Amino acid sequence: MSFEQKLIEQFESLNISGINASKHLHHLYADYVELVCLISNEIVSKSDILDRLVDNVDNSSIIGKTLDGEIGDIETEISDKNESWITTIFNVLLERKEFLKDSYAFDIIENQIKLKSTIGSTQKFYLYLLISSSLKYFKKLQNVITSDFEILSEKVLTKFLPPKAIVKAFGNNSDFTGNAKEKIERLAYLLNLDVNDYEINQISPISSKEEGLDIIGWIPFDDSNANTLIILVQCGCGKNWVSKRFETSRYENFYRFYKHPPIHTLFIPYALSNKDGRFYQSKDIATPTLVFERIRIMQYVKAIDFNTDFQSKQIIEKCIDYQEDIV
Repeated sequence: MSFEQKLIEQFESLNISGINASKHLHHLYADYVELVCLISNEIVSKSDILDRLVDNVDNSSIIGKTLDGEIGDIETEISDKNESWITTIFNVLLERKEFLKDSYAFDIIENQIKLKSTIGSTQKFYLYLLISSSLKYFKKLQNVITSDFEILSEKVLTKFLPPKAIVKAFGNNSDFTGNAKEKIERLAYLLNLDVNDYEINQISPISSKEEGLDIIGWIPFDDSNANTLIILVQCGCGKNWVSKRFETSRYENFYRFYKHPPIHTLFIPYALSNKDGRFYQSKDIATPTLVFERIRIMQYVKAIDFNTDFQSKQIIEKCIDYQEDIV
């Protein structure tokens, strides 16, 4: 099936009526509010979101009499708790607006959110990252979305590192050829690293997978010494992104890093930064890990052309033009 046909079928069956997440994960509900605003193409208020969640059976544990697990709450108390909870969600949205300024794709005025009237390349990047963290609603387009995320991550890492750095894709968009073992050995040669033959020989000779490494970046010295700064990147768009960090750890078995361990790095489209200088879901992030999440990624996209470099631009344009009833 062609991409164009998948695009048509996806929006013919698009359904974002509910969200399955614990109520304390406020950043995920903030994403949901943004997504509703994008797809409805209208101004969205706190009450619109509450009504939408009440109407969806999947959210019965979030809104209504079981909001806090207290079945006996009277209606006034329930209303107060719902109002407090949705206010927290909108405060997260305000944090994002404060961080990103003009790069944020939405306007928030008097507890209402709406899509900006002018959406440029930078704002489209934000919308792209939003749908990348909402893959369950875009199942027919997942391959395009995730492939583009690897491309974007490679470009962002290149801009983050100094000009002398070398950055190469090692996953779906790689120019490395051959089976997995051949790719890993070729990369070791470029890094001037010794390999652990016992570990590498355990890789199936018919496997072409990258064994958990999507992007590699390093800052070389002019000498041939293998003691250098190496960044191993795994990209994760799905809900299981927390476990993705461990996939690059295999390379500490494959290679003998000389006098300095690699920096395990995670690129995710979720917005984890908050005003307190910590990450949402911080307890779930393994250490040591360098994290590039949505807010950090957005700092490096202004010099990247979304309109020409990414197939996902058609998905975003379709989202902007699409209109669904709010409730």
